[in-house]
Amino acid sequence: MKDNAKYILFAIILSIITIAISNQIQPEISYNNGLGWDGVNYHQMAEQITKGETVSTKAPFVSRVGLPYIVAKIYPDNIKSGFLYLNWLFSILNSLLLALLLARFINRKWVIYLLVFLYITQWHGYHRFGSFYPIQVDPLAITFILASLLVILKRGITIIDIILLSTITLIGTFVREIVVLPSLLILAKAYFYYEKTIFISESSASTSSANGFEKTKFTELVEVNKLLLVLPLIFFLIVYVIVTLTVEPTNSHKFYNAAADMLYTKSLFRFFHSWVVAYGAILILPALFYRQTLDYLKQHRIMATYLAIIIIFSYIGGADTERIAYWGFPVVFILAGRVLDEIELTKANKNFLYALLLIQVVSQRLFSIIPDYPSDCNSTTVLLTPIGNCFPYLNLFPAHSELIPAVIGFAEWGVVIVVLWLWKKRVSKDS
Repeated sequence: MKDNAKYILFAIILSIITIAISNQIQPEISYNNGLGWDGVNYHQMAEQITKGETVSTKAPFVSRVGLPYIVAKIYPDNIKSGFLYLNWLFSILNSLLLALLLARFINRKWVIYLLVFLYITQWHGYHRFGSFYPIQVDPLAITFILASLLVILKRGITIIDIILLSTITLIGTFVREIVVLPSLLILAKAYFYYEKTIFISESSASTSSANGFEKTKFTELVEVNKLLLVLPLIFFLIVYVIVTLTVEPTNSHKFYNAAADMLYTKSLFRFFHSWVVAYGAILILPALFYRQTLDYLKQHRIMATYLAIIIIFSYIGGADTERIAYWGFPVVFILAGRVLDEIELTKANKNFLYALLLIQVVSQRLFSIIPDYPSDCNSTTVLLTPIGNCFPYLNLFPAHSELIPAVIGFAEWGVVIVVLWLWKKRVSKDS
């Protein structure tokens, strides 16, 4: 408990410092008077709620009424600042929820502090990105996802778990559709328990008593009526239907049409590049130790399920691949943390980890601000990520970047991964 208190305090203090520095040095995006792209829709929704009008804007944004409603009620006279202040608050909460989640699976304290530091100081995380692009709904949705993972990623399923997940889903669905994930994960968890008990019963006994053993084991793990397991999903469907019937989309957007379009048009090279850019060395680390990572995911199938859903959704769920890919950070950070938790801290391994840390610092643009959009900067120098503060903003994102900077960045990451792989093999042989 004392360690958890220290992690929480560290997360809060570092979050406040990061937000304060970013607010001082990071200019706001010029595009659409600081509203950006999606922000135009969320700002319009908040204005409509303030005026008592029917919520009407483009889908899928129109169904995400939760945060615009809160902003409209608390900051009716300054909507943009309302989004910024509330999202800062949710981002601080997310950093401490992540710290608590990591502490459940990682033993080395310095690993938890390091991962929380990297999460808070990530350039596209809201702690830094918010001053540039204030109007978003993702931070609150991430709060619900992290809270649900704290409930789900433990042994057993109790009635309290169902109540908590139902509440999270009920409220979270107003914020963003992705909060359906907890309702799916709890069903997957129950299925994995059932599958496990079937396997145990079949391998443990061939007599008629096997069925009794199976029932006892399953009910020990799932302490609720099976029908209650679908309650969070029912709440999601009810809320989603209510919202859909209440708002008025101004376009004919359908998820399955957009998903089919992404499936056929999204470049695989940009897709993989986007994942690497979203995480940097934090993603490379568990990939280099892939055997250990796969073994861990086999033991923690809910984490594997969550990560698989995010991978699929990042491919078909929209053009902002990096942003969607980063929704997988709770599991990716745990996987990276487990490697750091178990690696022997020999001199050779330390040098290897120092190199990874340097790569991460570069990829996180720790000492650079985000360039404005639009701007007069035309050239881009790439060192894993665009360097400096004057280059086309969209070149930060492989999914939207000009081709040449994207190819150069992808090639550089390829070289880095190969060098790290060879270095790791050499260190393993020497030890």
